Amino acid sequence: MILFFVTLAVLFLIYCRYATYQLVEKHFKITKEDTLIVQKGKKAGWTIAQISDSHFSLFYSPKRFDKIVAKLNDEKPDIVLFTGDLIENYRYWETRDCQKISQQLAKINASQGKFAILGNHDYRSNGQEAVSEILAAGGFTLLKNQSALVEQVSLTGIDDGQEGQPDYNTLPKDAPFSILMIHEPDQVQHLNGLGRFDLILSGHSHGGQIRFPIFPYKNFGSKLYDQGIYALTPKTSLVVNTGLGTTGPPLRFRVTPEILYFHL
Repeated sequence: MILFFVTLAVLFLIYCRYATYQLVEKHFKITKEDTLIVQKGKKAGWTIAQISDSHFSLFYSPKRFDKIVAKLNDEKPDIVLFTGDLIENYRYWETRDCQKISQQLAKINASQGKFAILGNHDYRSNGQEAVSEILAAGGFTLLKNQSALVEQVSLTGIDDGQEGQPDYNTLPKDAPFSILMIHEPDQVQHLNGLGRFDLILSGHSHGGQIRFPIFPYKNFGSKLYDQGIYALTPKTSLVVNTGLGTTGPPLRFRVTPEILYFHL
């Protein structure tokens, strides 16, 4: 009997480790009413890709990012957005070659630009400056309580809610469509005027990462919103990306890493 349960536990761990290497791509069409509609296949039009929470570490090497780069470039997005937690902990990368990360980021093609925000793990071991440099070397513009105008789309990034200095009064640019990037989805509680933004993109939660059916784990910063789409107002939707990497145990259960595409 003991051998049976040990075998079952080992098989479970193998499955959970295998799950971290899987990837799903999800496509959403944004209507004139700012409604998100799930769609399959590749569609024409302006495409914004979102990736999040790579957590580069011993368990998520830059080499593993080859698959992400290939998938993104195959879709030919106009804009790529990264919503924080590039690395797990800067202590690990202090004595290692961070250029391998920036070189991978630089391979991502986006005709209208690549933009990013920092997450709480990017601040660990005072790593925020190093992470900012890695992102810049990879061609990403860091938005830290700032907004940028790209054609007719406003992009706003607010600093991390746990380790950073977020300014929730940051205003979008004057544009027909506005996107806000925050790392922790529960940061929406502190926003002054949700109606300023049409689409809010976040990460952080990993969807629980190891998501048991009855009591799914919800970490601080994603207690209210932990995966999927939430209609906050008739005008504003929040999307929580389950991320690419892992934190803590390098395992996933019932939460597949994902890339999200939004078609305007």
